Amino acid sequence: MEPIYNLILIIVGSFLGVTLSLFLLTVKSTRSKANFFLGTYLLLLCVYMIQGLFYRTGWLEMMPHVVHLNIFFEVLAGALIYLYVRACTEKNFQMKPILWLHFIPALLAILYYFPFLIESGEEKVAYYNRYIQKFVLGVPPWTSLLKSILATVYFVLALRLIAQYKKYLSNEASSIDVTYHRWLLLFSSSSLLPILGMIFWGFFGGSQEVITVILTLIFGFVFSVYAVALIKPQIFHTFPNQIVEIEAKDVQRQKYESSSLQDAKKEKFIKKLLTYMETEKPYKEADLTLSTLAEQVNIPAHYLSQVINEKMNNSFLDFVNSYRVKAAKKMLKDVDYENYTIIALAYEAGFNSKTAFYSAFKKFTNTTPSAFRKSADRAIKV
Repeated sequence: MEPIYNLILIIVGSFLGVTLSLFLLTVKSTRSKANFFLGTYLLLLCVYMIQGLFYRTGWLEMMPHVVHLNIFFEVLAGALIYLYVRACTEKNFQMKPILWLHFIPALLAILYYFPFLIESGEEKVAYYNRYIQKFVLGVPPWTSLLKSILATVYFVLALRLIAQYKKYLSNEASSIDVTYHRWLLLFSSSSLLPILGMIFWGFFGGSQEVITVILTLIFGFVFSVYAVALIKPQIFHTFPNQIVEIEAKDVQRQKYESSSLQDAKKEKFIKKLLTYMETEKPYKEADLTLSTLAEQVNIPAHYLSQVINEKMNNSFLDFVNSYRVKAAKKMLKDVDYENYTIIALAYEAGFNSKTAFYSAFKKFTNTTPSAFRKSADRAIKV
């Protein structure tokens, strides 16, 4: 007899997944396109659980055509993960014609499984009974192998996009909220588990232990996304510092202009930049970006990025944070700021979070702000 634990996972997981997916698919926000891919992923995942729920409650005979609809999740899940990450990280994301090619595996799956999809309800119920009770798949094992390869390829592509996004942040943004980057990393990694779990079932059989593990993975994923939606709802409404896609001709132009940038001109730009940083203190703006600073100093953004990287051997993030840490150190040693909390000084210096401040301070000073302030106090007393 199947443990009640499995039934609870199916019921609660299906409820959480369906309600969250409907919310993501219907709510209007700047993240609607990204939410569509995530909502579709969750809805297809719930279809997989719901057919199991119908089987266990005796409702399968009333709705037999839900049987085997999980094939759409298995072949679409990887593409949905990839497109979700892309829609999150790419500014003004659009479904260009080339991106529709990612749905070709789903189309091929429909053609391959079409004879089964048009079978009668009785035949589908009989198939599902054989599938659950005797584990008769009715499809060759190589289909599971193809699905696992497809899921792994898309997982790698998603991780590659996340790495590009992180690199873009360090070169464009002066303040990074790691919540968004970590969410993408966590989502991409955990969303792969239900797919591989189903494929594992296809390879090695449907014992109660395997079923319990798969249902636990699915429930854990759905619950995690639901918890994030409650705790960090802004993740589903906005995504900061998205990558601006540059046209190929603009890339070629920037490469040409960068290669023609003479050392004398680079030195001129550096001098102009450093003077501006010292006098105007733009680093105190927590949301300062490379593009914004480029406009302020009247230097083309690609030139500014080039001189910071080549002449100062720094990313834009580290370049700006070096000034912020310098300002924070000065305030930590100043008796006029002795009544200020460390986090207040961090915000005064231009940091937007305690985590970002402590990380940058430790990187540039090899000590913590608290330890630095104590050593500075002792130096003043002496």
